[in-house]
Amino acid sequence: MQKREPCLLSPRYKLKLLLNIIMDHSRENESIVPSLTDLEGFLTEHNSNVVWLFVATILSCGWIIYLTYYNSRNLGLILTLVLNRLYKNGYVHIGSFSFSVLSGKVMFREIYYINEDVSIRIQDGFLIFRCIKTETQDPSSSWRSLIPVIKVDISTGRLAFGNRFLPQTLCINFDDAFLTYTTKPPSSHLDQFMHIVKGKLENVRVMLVPSPRHVSLQNDEPPRLMGEGFVVMQSNDVDIYYYMDEPGIVPEETDENAEESPGSESTKLQDLPPCWGLDIVCGKGTDFNYGPWADRQRECLWKFFFPADYQTLKVTELAKPRKPRQILAFELRMNIIADATIDLLFTKNRETNAIHVNVGAGSYLEVNVPMTVSENGFSPTIKGQLLHVDATSSMLYRTLLEAEMLAFHLNAFYQRIWNMPQEWQCEIEVYKATYHFIFAQKNFFTDLIQEWASDSAPDIYSFVPYTWKLKVMFHQFEMIWAANQHNWIDCSTKQQENVYLAACGETLNIDFSLPFNDFVPGACNTKFCLKAENMDLRLFLPDCHPSRYATVTLVNDSQSNKVTPQTSSSNETQSTHKTGKLKWRNVTQPEIDWIDCWSVPNILLCIDYTWHPIYPQKADEQLKQSLFEMQQLASRSSQKAAERTLHSPSVSQRLRIDPSELAPDKLHVELEMSPDSQIILYGPLLKALLSIKENYFGEDDMYTDFEEVVTSPVLSLSTSSSSGWPAVGVEENEKKEAESGGKQVHPLTLRPWDISVFINLYKVHGKLPV
Repeated sequence: MQKREPCLLSPRYKLKLLLNIIMDHSRENESIVPSLTDLEGFLTEHNSNVVWLFVATILSCGWIIYLTYYNSRNLGLILTLVLNRLYKNGYVHIGSFSFSVLSGKVMFREIYYINEDVSIRIQDGFLIFRCIKTETQDPSSSWRSLIPVIKVDISTGRLAFGNRFLPQTLCINFDDAFLTYTTKPPSSHLDQFMHIVKGKLENVRVMLVPSPRHVSLQNDEPPRLMGEGFVVMQSNDVDIYYYMDEPGIVPEETDENAEESPGSESTKLQDLPPCWGLDIVCGKGTDFNYGPWADRQRECLWKFFFPADYQTLKVTELAKPRKPRQILAFELRMNIIADATIDLLFTKNRETNAIHVNVGAGSYLEVNVPMTVSENGFSPTIKGQLLHVDATSSMLYRTLLEAEMLAFHLNAFYQRIWNMPQEWQCEIEVYKATYHFIFAQKNFFTDLIQEWASDSAPDIYSFVPYTWKLKVMFHQFEMIWAANQHNWIDCSTKQQENVYLAACGETLNIDFSLPFNDFVPGACNTKFCLKAENMDLRLFLPDCHPSRYATVTLVNDSQSNKVTPQTSSSNETQSTHKTGKLKWRNVTQPEIDWIDCWSVPNILLCIDYTWHPIYPQKADEQLKQSLFEMQQLASRSSQKAAERTLHSPSVSQRLRIDPSELAPDKLHVELEMSPDSQIILYGPLLKALLSIKENYFGEDDMYTDFEEVVTSPVLSLSTSSSSGWPAVGVEENEKKEAESGGKQVHPLTLRPWDISVFINLYKVHGKLPV
């Protein structure tokens, strides 16, 4: 009988046969799960390689699933437990953690570090270690040889400063950041090395956003919202360069050091203190927004993070030999390499007002913060410059200032005792400026200053006396005054039908001080001093003016205008001819028929101003005090009547007070012109001077647009000026406010003026053109 060879069964058939046998056996024994004995018998009877392959495949799939989805999370959980057991000053959470030895990569997700002061949250990231061979002979730089460069790439980051106890949180948002840390030789060989962090950030936005879960009610609303909150600064791209010297040891005095010349270049390099600073370069799309509201939030954040301890500052001791050298100051520099905008925002009657400034590339800001304290305290400084300045306001008459460059320098002097007098010195230099001035800007800037002032009641426990010393210098300037009759002004942007007078000159220096040395003074006094050289007065008549063409023809035919600058001997242009240069003009070009009317070699203007400040929280008390002083000068009968008014706080009875009886604000003006001034008398010039008198110092100090019936909404609707002249439409508004129970005008704002003006003219040469 021929023996049959065993047939080879496919793996699929074997698996099916195995399942059938198991099912049959389970039916016979009435058990679903086979026993170990049955499995061992079956594997012995049949070829077991395929079964083991099947089991290994299942286990491998399970292991791969574990490594993919659960291993990193379990490692993160283990690391979280270990780190929190070892570190007790905060909480550390690691959502997942994995690493690869071959690629040198460490990956992590959902990392939280939280303590009492700071919290750091990373959604996901990875670390890559790369080997770079470096050679160094410095034994102290072992770690720098091991890790010479650290690169950090951040996608969508945010830095937040604040918590629920603050009304606003300062947030710095950016889309992408590419940072590199390394070291380089120090600025002085006495130090060890210099830390450097270079980076590039894209779509940077610095914002003030409402703090989540803030408990108190917020009544102080920002003047403008953009997205989540108020944008302080934004830029499409920002480059940063942070540097800091690692201080070395102060060397001991040796004979070799004593022999070196104290003025040698090597000695100067050795004496350089360790450097510490941050350079910021802003590119395209840079915008800055600030104002009284933003400054109040800054003050709130500053007091929270740097609370005053009200202790006397200790004098910083000089570093002694064998001790680490001292860092003297922190330097912050910000450069703008593209056109940028600056908006100064404030609110009046729930309406946002703004001063909009366009600046050109090349503008910069430098801040120096001292890190040491001397016997006289310390003095931080701020300086910078703005190029190609073009400033406008939100008033209907928008034009404000044009300048080629505006430079500023601010010095603040702080005493060691916190409530000792402070002094702030500010110098501003403006080059080739054109300033458009109307009297309504006085109310505009007054509203800005009033909102910037604190609304809280004066507190003697936090009062610090200080003095502002300001000096403003104009080099080649034009100040243009609107001289239309009854102060009607064409506010359109093109082809304005306005009569203008322009005061132009080579230099103008303005010096004045603002003392705030007394707590809640009843009256304040300050003096302004203005000195100008090579001044000219120029007149412009629009095309619609009936005397324009006759006056222009008279100017062109006048013999005085036919004299060339090289042959003129008048004192007004004598200094100009000596240098061989023509006077600078921007708007007041003779080609567009600006007419020279008056030239003065030098002008000195002194203003002595005494005013009674108004404190919003104590206005009624001030009014009572003023009435009490009036009572002392009045008779007994009038005194009793004043007492009845004194104890009546209602608005209807408050209006019974006559503001003209209050002590007046005083203004004393002295104007002196140097001899040999030249004036050419034109008919329209005299009329323009009379209009200037009424538009700036008389009844017509509130302007009216040609296309509007009422005045600009940004101005105060109380009065046209502190002299009490009503503005257009004010009476109707006051009636509406009285009917709706609105807030009425406080009598202290209607205080009278006591004005005295002295004008000294010497040897004025007048001409009548024919």
